[in-house]
Amino acid sequence: MASSPLEGFLQQLQLASISAQNSGNITCFDKLLSIDVINNEETVHQIAQLQPFLQSLNDQQIESRIKSMNLFDRDWGAFTLLAISYLKLVRDFNPSSILRSHDLFLIYYNDLTVSLLNNQFGNSLAHLFKDTTRFLIPLMKRLDHMLNENVKGKRFKRLIFISTSLTKVFNHLRALKVMSEKKKMIVFIVNRLNMVYFTINNPLLCANIFANMNNMQNFKFSLFAKEEQVEYRYILARYYIIKNQLTKAYFHLNWCFVSNHSSSQVNALKILRYLIPVGLLIGRYPSKRFLQYIPELNEIYAPLCLHLKTGNFIGFQNHVQQYEDYFKSRKLLILLVQRSRILIFRNLIFNTFQLINSHRGNFRLLYDEIQAALNKSINGPSQTQNSQSLYRLDPSSQTVSIDDSLIENMIVSLIENNFLKGNNHTGLRTVILSRKEPFPNVFQQYMGIETANIATLKEAWMN
Repeated sequence: MASSPLEGFLQQLQLASISAQNSGNITCFDKLLSIDVINNEETVHQIAQLQPFLQSLNDQQIESRIKSMNLFDRDWGAFTLLAISYLKLVRDFNPSSILRSHDLFLIYYNDLTVSLLNNQFGNSLAHLFKDTTRFLIPLMKRLDHMLNENVKGKRFKRLIFISTSLTKVFNHLRALKVMSEKKKMIVFIVNRLNMVYFTINNPLLCANIFANMNNMQNFKFSLFAKEEQVEYRYILARYYIIKNQLTKAYFHLNWCFVSNHSSSQVNALKILRYLIPVGLLIGRYPSKRFLQYIPELNEIYAPLCLHLKTGNFIGFQNHVQQYEDYFKSRKLLILLVQRSRILIFRNLIFNTFQLINSHRGNFRLLYDEIQAALNKSINGPSQTQNSQSLYRLDPSSQTVSIDDSLIENMIVSLIENNFLKGNNHTGLRTVILSRKEPFPNVFQQYMGIETANIATLKEAWMN
């Protein structure tokens, strides 16, 4: 029987090491070396028991004690350092302030990373590494946000440190030929690494990760948990949004929404917060009934749908401005302001044509008719004008002069983008529309333009 909790822990460590070495046990260190003091009560209890017996020992004594155990027959030196790191963390941990102990957590995480990379025994730490990563990232994110406001200098130091460890692990895992316990972590690692890149405001770093995933040989995405697949494609879609590749973003977001477990309402809302605006910008509108089930999205997007469909430029921009902080926090503000314009004007011309055609019965639109519609859409009543240049068609002026040049440029742009079929006759100040489908379906046009590029060969492994 162990004479103290410390002796008992060291005996368990010895037995777990023998089990991992001789029988390939992959779970023996999950609880024993856990540092999750927020979500794991057993970890908190173990640290509380061990700490009084470790505080009388200095670094040299701890190191000497662990090294004398000859763990893994001294064939895994990194694990010995990990065990030493764990005991030092337990000894110096401040239970009254987890954040003050963050440097201990990062030292331990670095040693855990190095140990995981061992080709012979690293599999035994796979679960522990996942659990530790889940625990550390939110903690360091919180700490970085606090210190970013109070300390000048490099921002997100701790998350950048974690991203360095995750990058090492990713490069190690993608080089493995066999689907080992470690290799099964690769999608989890990629998801955490890419989300860190988004958090530190450097999402373009994801490009290299996605490229490496696309180049992996004999990799079956379907073998991984559905929630990991959904998260991977959700992050990929967010990346495509930043790259202004909305059709690809919609393709992956729609897959995520359809594949998301029906009971996961939080995930569904997270996906819809991007799926709906991206869909709007490529001509895919949610139904009124669907939006009414989700108050947040109904408040934000029901008016935008209406303004977009009716071609109300100033109404659309004013509503976006009203919820500027909401869109800005999701990196959607500039996208909505800029990419909506061509669709607003397409729908304005469509509605004008519908009205004129019902009375006149021909396929002509006069510049004067277009001018009147544009003036109402763009300028509107003076009290509705935007004060910010971002939301105005002409940043230099509160009102826009609707002249023939503006009308011509708009019509030519619509024709070139295949949102309108017809001929523009500037001299006659007339647009003659095609009698066959003068206003092609916007969503089908967007999908047709990039269908060949959506599920490219490089991304075929996800299907």
